[in-house]
Amino acid sequence: MAARRISKTAVDWAAFAERVPAGQKEVYRSFKAKAESYVNRIHQYPENLPKIDFAFYKSRLGSLPMIDQFEKSYGSLEIKYPQDKNNLIKAIEAEREAAEAQSKQYITGLQKDIEAAKALVDRLDKLPPPEEMTMEMYSYYFPDQALDPVSRPTFYPHTPETQPDHPDMKFIN
Repeated sequence: MAARRISKTAVDWAAFAERVPAGQKEVYRSFKAKAESYVNRIHQYPENLPKIDFAFYKSRLGSLPMIDQFEKSYGSLEIKYPQDKNNLIKAIEAEREAAEAQSKQYITGLQKDIEAAKALVDRLDKLPPPEEMTMEMYSYYFPDQALDPVSRPTFYPHTPETQPDHPDMKFIN
């Protein structure tokens, strides 16, 4: 009977547990225990108010107008389940849908990156092994990374941070 009151807000704890990182398992267990204690406290009370035998009180106390007033007030008493006044559920649902759309877009971008990386790996697999590659072959396959003493002369040890046009080298000059 009390389960109907909160069945709409039941949490899928198994799906929740799958998304919890390993370092947060203890916090998750604590949160789950606290949530279950709240649910258990709700379930310990009956769904409807208990029936009061006002006839018994009338027979013991006489026909006092106060008993009739209590009976009328108790009969009209209605305890409502809390309502979402600020429409937070709709706002959260809209935020979830936006995050889901953003996640799908992000996943699509990552899949494109994965395809590009696979294409690069395929190209690299077709290259000759490094021990058989000459400097000419390297400059042919990787023109942006190869040393080119004619158009882009560099100083030993030919790393970007040791070149005169590097931002860190401006303090030395």
